[in-house]
Amino acid sequence: MKKQMTATSKSPATAQGSQDAYNRSLIEASLDPLVTIGPDGKITDVNGATEAVTGCTRQELIGTDFSDYFTKPEKARAGYQQVFREGSVRDYPLELRRHDGHVTSVLYNASVYRDEAGKVIGIFAAARDITARKQAEEQIKKQSKEIMELSTPVMQVWQGVVVAPLIGSLDSQRTQQFMERLLDRIVETNSPVALVDIMGVPTVDTQTAQHLIETISAVRLLGAQVVLTGVRPAIAQTLVHLGIDLSGIMTRSSLSAGLQVALDILNLKVVSKNDSH
Repeated sequence: MKKQMTATSKSPATAQGSQDAYNRSLIEASLDPLVTIGPDGKITDVNGATEAVTGCTRQELIGTDFSDYFTKPEKARAGYQQVFREGSVRDYPLELRRHDGHVTSVLYNASVYRDEAGKVIGIFAAARDITARKQAEEQIKKQSKEIMELSTPVMQVWQGVVVAPLIGSLDSQRTQQFMERLLDRIVETNSPVALVDIMGVPTVDTQTAQHLIETISAVRLLGAQVVLTGVRPAIAQTLVHLGIDLSGIMTRSSLSAGLQVALDILNLKVVSKNDSH
């Protein structure tokens, strides 16, 4: 007599247990802090990396509001709501408050997970520590600023006269920084004349010329005059070819010639000691 084969199915409790075990294995597989969060914003599970960062045990973390562990809880909650609306978020920036008081910059990647019926029952959220990367970026910015200041110094060479030699090409960012430093220095020294020397600028195109004109206009608004020096023959020809009108700007071929113009503007004269008797 043949045995009758019967199909068996897992009970809901068994299926849920399998799902929970699967979710648990996913969580612990992550080397980054990873949590699961329910629809109410409460933490439902965490991995060991999360325990290490927060200084709290898994049991202590489960049931607490996930946003409490960030420096900006409202931003964390906004990202959480975005996940439920869109299904996932990528590289969402947050600052995680560690148990030792330090703040860690992180990027969160999160996505929803569903039950067997397709209903969203929570989200997976993993944090990638980018603190070292941000520190490196800040260091690069600081070094770039220092290099910029070295390449665009603004010096007072005479009472009432500042000199700003430009070296290298000009882009929008560098022009803005140069303009700010020049204007600040004019105010600090109460100088009515500024010499802008372009001897170190290899080429002048329409954009570079426009940047220079904007800088000169800003200086004039402070009541100071600008003498553009270092205008070489090749630069002069290029400006003419580009149709740049510098007729309203005093120009000189050398810095020394520009300094003489500045002294004339200030009604000053340099004499030798022998001639002073």
